[in-house]
Amino acid sequence: MDGKKYEKKVASYLKRKGFFAVKVTGESGDYGVDVLARKNIHKYAVQCKYYSRPVGVHAVQQVVGGMKYYKCDRAIVITNNTFTRQARALASENNVKLIAGYDGREGVRWVLFTLFVLVTVIFIYLFKTGMTG
Repeated sequence: MDGKKYEKKVASYLKRKGFFAVKVTGESGDYGVDVLARKNIHKYAVQCKYYSRPVGVHAVQQVVGGMKYYKCDRAIVITNNTFTRQARALASENNVKLIAGYDGREGVRWVLFTLFVLVTVIFIYLFKTGMTG
C-alpha cells in the first residue's frame, strides 16, 4: 500500500471512530499533516506513516509543526508499525496521541464479517422453510 492510499484508509478509520469534517490534505507541501479532522470541539492534525520500520521522532516533529499551521489544538500520528522510544517521549511532551498497528485493512474485515452474517441468515431461512433439499 502506498502513502496516499494509507491516508485515505486512515480518513475512513477516523470517520468510523466518530470524527467528522475529515479531509485528506492531499498536498505535497502539507506541513506534516496528512489528514484534518474534528471530534467534539477539537480540531486534529493527523500524520500518517505506513512504514516497514518503527516510526521515529521526525513524524512527531512534523505533526506538531503542522498542528500550528492548520490551527489545530490536537495531533495524532498513526502508523501500521510501532514508534521508537524517542518518538513516544516527544509525543508525550507535546500531548500528541500515537496510534500504532493500524494497517488499513479494517474495512476488509468488516466486509468479510458482513458476508458471513448474510450467508448465515440465508442458510437459516432456507433450513427453516425446508428449501435446502
